[in-house]
Amino acid sequence: MFELSIFSLDTILNFGIKMLAFLAGLAALIFVHELGHFLVARKVGVVVEKFSLGFGPKILSFTRGGTEYLLSWIPLGGYVKMKGEEVGEEIADEKGSFSAAPVMHRLAIAFAGPLFNILFAIAIYYCVFLVGVPALSPVVGVVKEESPALAAGLQMGDRILAIGDKKILYWEQLQTIVHKSPGRSLDFQVERSSGNTVNVAVTPVAEQITDLFGEKESVGLIGITPLVRNIIYVKEGTPADVAGIQEGDILLSVDDTIIFGWGGLKKAAIDKPGEALAFRVLRDGIEIVTTLTPEAKIVKDIKGKSTKVGLLGIGMAGEMVTERYGIFGAFKRACTETGRLIYLIAVSIKKMVSGSIPADSIGGPILIFQIYGEQAEQGFSELIRLTALLSINLGLLNLLPIPVLDGGHIFFFLIEILKGKPISERNRERAQQVGLFMLLSLMVFAFYNDIMRIIT
Repeated sequence: MFELSIFSLDTILNFGIKMLAFLAGLAALIFVHELGHFLVARKVGVVVEKFSLGFGPKILSFTRGGTEYLLSWIPLGGYVKMKGEEVGEEIADEKGSFSAAPVMHRLAIAFAGPLFNILFAIAIYYCVFLVGVPALSPVVGVVKEESPALAAGLQMGDRILAIGDKKILYWEQLQTIVHKSPGRSLDFQVERSSGNTVNVAVTPVAEQITDLFGEKESVGLIGITPLVRNIIYVKEGTPADVAGIQEGDILLSVDDTIIFGWGGLKKAAIDKPGEALAFRVLRDGIEIVTTLTPEAKIVKDIKGKSTKVGLLGIGMAGEMVTERYGIFGAFKRACTETGRLIYLIAVSIKKMVSGSIPADSIGGPILIFQIYGEQAEQGFSELIRLTALLSINLGLLNLLPIPVLDGGHIFFFLIEILKGKPISERNRERAQQVGLFMLLSLMVFAFYNDIMRIIT
């Protein structure tokens, strides 16, 4: 009897959970996007004939209020079909036709999809910050040599309680104040590991740092990093898992290097692929030493430069506290976080178009599925925050002035407003053909990149 046992039950179950998380997240994003088009169209009197999640043959459908609602077999998109929307089917004299609607109404309908994606992200972040999110405690790890912090007497293990009259609860608060205060003396209230409280005056120096996109920025720095050595995640089948590292362990050292954060771990292990290293961890008050050999892998940075690194398969964090906000504070923080991500995504799109970011960094559904799977393993909080990020991505990408996308329609409507008449049917048809070709080419390229990441 032939028995196929390539995949274990656990592997199949794990894949199924990841796939469900991916499809649920994708369905939510598409539904919200199309809901925006649907609600605004109904509001301005345009008849919506179909509202579909997915493409291709329908799985099930029902009709209500003159609209057919469908669930289709191909779960990689969705659409809203309005009366008189398609090129060549304009019904200018018929009530409820999209093409007969005032141009400002059509503009609002097109813009509503991306807008709802942005609002959806704000809603997610609002709930997240209202419930509470893990935040890094302001405990000092590494104090760099010849730094303002070292000169002022800050030590590893110091807990920053306040800066001036500002109470410090999270590392991000400390970082924000320091970045904004180059050349200005700051009064740090510090709790030592011994329990004593002291006051330390530290003056940040202005230094140039490089952001994710290679841009230079002048900020205040004092030369400290947070204490990060709590292992919060171990990926199955990785060198860390094989070596017996467990979630909840505290990483003390690698060989003779004491670990205070990711910087030290990078030098001690990540930069040493293929070398057998002694990892010393603290587990339930007992020190344990195990041998771990980082897996060698070639990765590319944001500029496309290839580097050989050692993969460990762990996630680390510092001492974590729950960051909570009130009703109004959560909304403010949600808007701030969404605005920050809009800026970062917009900059990344700009740099990708200009060639500053390599084209092989573009990912498609396979990459999104992989990321969703990884976040699902780390818990619902991380998964829902990833959904918010992807919602912003979907909204912004749809605003690109490419025919077929919402941004292309918006561009045509703006031209119509300026000219006082719509673009001819023939020109719109040609533009949509070009836009469809561009979109399909991009999808093929993204799939190619996804496959190459798997096989290389």
